[in-house]
Amino acid sequence: MDLSAQQKAERSDATLRLEQIQRITDSSLGYMSLEELLSELLGRIREALGADTAAVLLLEEDRNVLVARAARGLEEEVRQGVQVPLARGFAGRVAAQAQPIVIEDLSRAEVVNPILRQKGIRSLLGVPIHVEGRVIGVLHVGTLYSRKFDDEDIGLLQLAADRAALAIDAARLSEQRAVTEMMQRTLLPDALPQVPGVRFSAKYLPAGSGIRIGGDWYDVFQLADGRLAFVIGDVVGRGVLAAAVMAEIRTALRAYLTEGHSLPSVMALLNDLLVSMERRRSATAAILELDLERGELEAVSAGHLPPLLVSPGGEPTLLDQSRGLPLGVTAGSEYVSERFAFEVGSVLLLYTDGLVERRGETIDDGLARLSVAAREAAAGVGASFADGVYRALLDETPLNDDVALLAIESLALGPKLEMTLDARPSVLAGLRSVLGRWLTNVGADDDDVFNVALAASEAAANAIEHAYGAREGTFLVRCDSDGAQARVAVADGGRWRESQPYGRGRGLALMRSLVDDVELERSDSGTTVTLVKRLTAKDER
Repeated sequence: MDLSAQQKAERSDATLRLEQIQRITDSSLGYMSLEELLSELLGRIREALGADTAAVLLLEEDRNVLVARAARGLEEEVRQGVQVPLARGFAGRVAAQAQPIVIEDLSRAEVVNPILRQKGIRSLLGVPIHVEGRVIGVLHVGTLYSRKFDDEDIGLLQLAADRAALAIDAARLSEQRAVTEMMQRTLLPDALPQVPGVRFSAKYLPAGSGIRIGGDWYDVFQLADGRLAFVIGDVVGRGVLAAAVMAEIRTALRAYLTEGHSLPSVMALLNDLLVSMERRRSATAAILELDLERGELEAVSAGHLPPLLVSPGGEPTLLDQSRGLPLGVTAGSEYVSERFAFEVGSVLLLYTDGLVERRGETIDDGLARLSVAAREAAAGVGASFADGVYRALLDETPLNDDVALLAIESLALGPKLEMTLDARPSVLAGLRSVLGRWLTNVGADDDDVFNVALAASEAAANAIEHAYGAREGTFLVRCDSDGAQARVAVADGGRWRESQPYGRGRGLALMRSLVDDVELERSDSGTTVTLVKRLTAKDER
């Protein structure tokens, strides 16, 4: 039987709709980047529905806002970074109610985004984008004329959103994964510093990849007075926001310590900063400063697990210290620092909770297991201390949380010492600190330590000022002692440049007043200043 013209038209419309749906939800969308996917999807949807505009807003769950990520006909939404609070305005209500919403006359509706009216949009249809029962965004189309979107329009747009949801979510997670991993790589130290008499080792192990990465971090750097600062921390949560909060804390912490604030003040400042950012994120952290000359640690904690100190004899002890509230919990929190001996041969281990926490166990069980692992690592040969602890605890254990651990070992200095330093004034305090330890170790008294360290610092300052000018460079410091005298040579690889009129100009005279002999060698390949100091015999003291 021949079909009527009306039936043919209806079948033709149904076929067209099916083709439109298939085209909108083409499997090739799953192989595109997020931006490419959304742009292509919106172009197909606008064509299928005969709409003037189409836009996608994705939900940032941490902040409960929808952010415009792609638009056709409403490009200003993306360029201006439009954000719509959940449950507010048109898109906010679509997401909050998780139901399609039609607005036939925009002039009578609440609108948070003024661009919709500025573009002259009259009618809107929006649907939620669902993935596994949760709303991840909103897809909406609009027309510049009054239009009554019918059930078929709603069904087509919702079907398009449903079919594209997995591809959108996968592309979004891939984007977040790339950003988070890049932030982690950028913010963790590229390399641990080289400090004579100290050996560092560290491990960072994410529980998974991408947005599963959290806000665990560690840091090591030298302060202007020569002391070493160690930091370990853990921001609650995962993904880009946790990594961003970690970056903000890490940067602020370095700034506060560089400015010379006390450890309790640094922690209090960090806490108030995190509260003021209103990120709804808390973090635990521990900051320690090491004075190698005195063999002393100062530590402050904001809710972080206690550091583990292994004695020269290999016996592990958890440092018994006051732990203040985690950062970001409440403004005005106060913190207290405490001091601990750090003898030559000792090891300090800082770590995050992923190292010791296991499902179905108490934290005490995990800390007891850590002590056993630390004892084994201290007795081991070959592997670094951090590697030894890792292998004992996590080598074949699935990770449920990120793990960061940092080990600091205090080593004895021998009669010979050599170090290469950047030609920057900031290294001078660290140089004096290391020389003080070495001189004490070879038998120098307090006066000898002061005089030789000051003379060597002056020689190094001369190398920095005269040898390289504005160029970057390094200088070498070689030390040796036979017990009767100490020799310290400072050698640069640059060409000598005379001081400007405002320069010091009395460096050599100062050095000669501090030590017994100063030897100066200049050549086209650099300058070497050798300082010789007779060590005061014990019976002369």
